[in-house]
Amino acid sequence: MLVNQLAAIKNHGYSLIELIVTIVLTTIVMVLFYNIFGQSQLASVSPVMQVKAAQLAQGYLEEISLKRFDENSPAGNGQRCNSPSAPACSGSLANDSETRAQFDDIDDYNGLTDAPPQDALGNVRTGFNGFSVSITVTYAGGDFGFAAQDLKRIQLTVTSPEGDQFTFTNYKGNF
Repeated sequence: MLVNQLAAIKNHGYSLIELIVTIVLTTIVMVLFYNIFGQSQLASVSPVMQVKAAQLAQGYLEEISLKRFDENSPAGNGQRCNSPSAPACSGSLANDSETRAQFDDIDDYNGLTDAPPQDALGNVRTGFNGFSVSITVTYAGGDFGFAAQDLKRIQLTVTSPEGDQFTFTNYKGNF
């Protein structure tokens, strides 16, 4: 009896309708799979751009942070402007008609836009093709309960080749 049942199963095949349904369902599953997989591939580029933007911003912010607080701050920031025995702070957040290689205080970076990004000497930074950087310097002492001119906010915006914008902020104090 078992042999008869096995023989009957062996002779049984797939019908045309079963094959068509199988092909259609397999096609639908494959299309869904490729759509989901394709979207994840597109999103996988974003972390790479975020890391590159962070590296670029770190380079700029380190360069800016090494500069004097104000045009009238003594070299080395050993004494703060507006202190009793030092000159008054300039009160201006503008470039003093200096070239990038001559920037000596953080105000000089206000309004700077680099596309392509450059280092302090004006050399194009390698590995950042298509990126652009823009910098804004503002007084921010009031944000933390200080006199307005005691703190400056350096806001750096990096734009990736895809148009994504990443904003980084650093503060430098006059103390």
